[in-house]
Amino acid sequence: MFCGPHDEGDQTPTRRINHAIQIALTLDALLFIAGDACGGEEVRAFQIRAWSAGVHTAVAAYDARSCTLADAQAVGQSMRMRAHTEVARIHLVTDWWHMERAMSMLQGELECILDRRIQVIPESVFTGPTPSRAVHDNERQGIVDYRAGIYGSRRVIDPLPHRPQPSL
Repeated sequence: MFCGPHDEGDQTPTRRINHAIQIALTLDALLFIAGDACGGEEVRAFQIRAWSAGVHTAVAAYDARSCTLADAQAVGQSMRMRAHTEVARIHLVTDWWHMERAMSMLQGELECILDRRIQVIPESVFTGPTPSRAVHDNERQGIVDYRAGIYGSRRVIDPLPHRPQPSL
């Protein structure tokens, strides 16, 4: 599960983690929680939320660089360090508008880090605010840049310039 943007006012959005918890419980699967622009606080809080809901294994895969590429790399590194390299499938939970870029990066980074292909199954979240055109433009450009090997070299306009403090 990739943590989401702060796009629901003053509260940290929980739509992604709630969806991820339901999938982990249904499949009796381990849960990797990645992505956090709040110094790891959200990943830790979501990990506790997952354990409280009955998820047996919730792994925090935090990277301070706070970008989708770093999140994908953190999941791959966590899998390698924890000997979860036998995993054949990953169900990726993220918002529908973020799924294509997140899937592309996760699949590419897992293959690079684990030296094999892992099937990434999209588990899109369809609730939450509708993103602006700038978000869609950033997503498309991110896919192009990642595939070209230049991801992170362009300046991205933040469509959410005011980021509220987390409150979980």
